[in-house]
Parts: sequence; C-alpha cells; structure tokens
Amino acid sequence: MAHFTRRDVLRLGSLGVGALGLSACRQGPAATIEPLTQPPDFTVAFLTDSHVDGELGSAEGFRKAVRHALDVQQPPEFLLMGGDQPMDILATGIDEADAQFRLWDAAVEDVAQDIHVCLGNHDILGISDESPLTADHPKYGKNYFLQHFGLERAYYSFDHEGWHFVVLDSLAIEGSGYKGWIDEEQIAWLDDDLSASDKPTVIATHIPIFSNFIEYMRGTAEGIPGGVAVVNSHEVAPVIEKHDVRLVLAGHLHINESFLYKGTEYANVGAVSGNWWRGERNGFQEGYTRLSFRGDALTKEYIDYGWEPPPEALEETPA
Repeated sequence: MAHFTRRDVLRLGSLGVGALGLSACRQGPAATIEPLTQPPDFTVAFLTDSHVDGELGSAEGFRKAVRHALDVQQPPEFLLMGGDQPMDILATGIDEADAQFRLWDAAVEDVAQDIHVCLGNHDILGISDESPLTADHPKYGKNYFLQHFGLERAYYSFDHEGWHFVVLDSLAIEGSGYKGWIDEEQIAWLDDDLSASDKPTVIATHIPIFSNFIEYMRGTAEGIPGGVAVVNSHEVAPVIEKHDVRLVLAGHLHINESFLYKGTEYANVGAVSGNWWRGERNGFQEGYTRLSFRGDALTKEYIDYGWEPPPEALEETPA
C-alpha cells in the first residue's frame, strides 16, 4: 500500500518553495472569519505535532510552547492537541513508546486546564514492519493512544461556552502503513452529532480534510498521496457544509495554509516542532495556534513561541 511518510514530506519540502498554501502571505495573524472588536470571551490553544522523544531539546521545546500558550493575560480555557504527540511510535516497541510519552506527559503535568487530544499517525503503535510488536498485542495500533488517554474511541465532541467542538479520527491502518480516512461509521456519527447541536462548531483533526500542499510543491500530475489529506474528503465535506462549522483545524504537514469553502475555513497549521526540531519548516517557525472567541465570532493567530534549536539540530536534515 502506498502511504506518505515523514521522509516524503521532507523531500517535498526541499523543492525550493519557501512558503506553502494561501497563508504564504499571512504568517502573522491568521485569516479571521469575523474580526473581534472587543476582548474575547475565551481562548483556546491548539498545539500540534510536538514530536517529543528527548532528542534535540524536543521535551524542553514542547514544555516551552505549553508555558508560552498558558502564560498570557487571558490564558486558554483548554488545550487542544492536534496529534503526533511523540516523535514516532510506528516502528517501536512498548518500552520506547512509554519513554516518549513519559516526556510528553511531564511537559503537561502541571497544566490545570482540560487537554483534548487528536490521534496522529505517529501516535499509532507498532504497525511498521520494523516494530517488534504483532497485531495481537493489546496496545497495538490505535489501542496504545486510546488507553493512554482513557478514550473509548479517537473521535468525540464536547461543548464549551456556546461553542461546539469535534475531534475526528482521520486515520486508517492498512497493513504496515496508514492513510487519511474517515470511515462510514464516523461520518454518520459526525452528521448526527452536528445535527444535534445548535452551536457554531470547530472541528479538529490531524490529517487535513483538504490541502493545497502537493499542488504548491509539485502540481497534481501524480495525484495526492493518501497520507497527505483525507482520501475520502468528498464524503466528509458534504456533512460539514450542511452545518454551522466555522473552522476545521488540522496539523500533520508542519506548514500554514488556510482557505474558505462554502463558509467554512479549513486551516492546516504549523507545528510546535517546526521541522521536527531542526529549525523552521519551509519558512514557518515552530509555533502553535491561538483561537479567540466572542459570542459567535472567532479569530485565529499562529504564534511563534521563540524556540531556538540547539546547534546540533541544524547540522543535518533528517532523512
């Protein structure tokens, strides 16, 4: 099965394009759906792709991002994590997965706010042929993530101060790989969930529903790899457009791009880890996204939290 790996992302990123997508001209304050003219009722911090494993200062960097998001005049009322919490457990065993998640946990152990998490492709345990685990292990695949965070499934929803929030599971496991996919059962659940809500909605997912990444990097002659965006986006989008979904947030690509379609903004945002802790990624600094809400209005802003990679991080590009 063809799937998209971190190596593929890095290869595409080396083709000489300095910034990606429609956000190439808006790396400061992001596009707003409605401008806020007064202080927000509440804020939320979206931190994605932390990729913590203890190397290259990753644990310290993630901790700094969390503290930067919290230590503001109006702290976020909850944190939303966009997936890929550890560096990678696709090819590891239990001990290495535990070690990476211990570092991640330590960075957020003093956070008083609720933390809601998305499943990322690098949060899936042991499906690579290089892993010592077999499929009958109780923590294999998505099970490690679900057990670690006490979840029955990787998609769910909740309300907060007049807004509805949905977290999607955007991944399907196929053999030793993965693809962006939202299955039929989850699509039906999403339609029912949104139909039952009368609130404006924000959806969070790891794999983008849509992305212009490949078009900006190499065009579309070869098609879009299944690991870049949700393969069956054409089945998900009609559900979204039926409802009052203001924003769909995603990570995964470590870049910023944003566009509007039928009243919904699709924003694929930059990574806490930047270029996997080796500096900026295609002109996008390490960062997180702040959402500000007032009434039924929403703005977003991508925040550079000031991380400076150690010298050894810049010596070579990961392969």
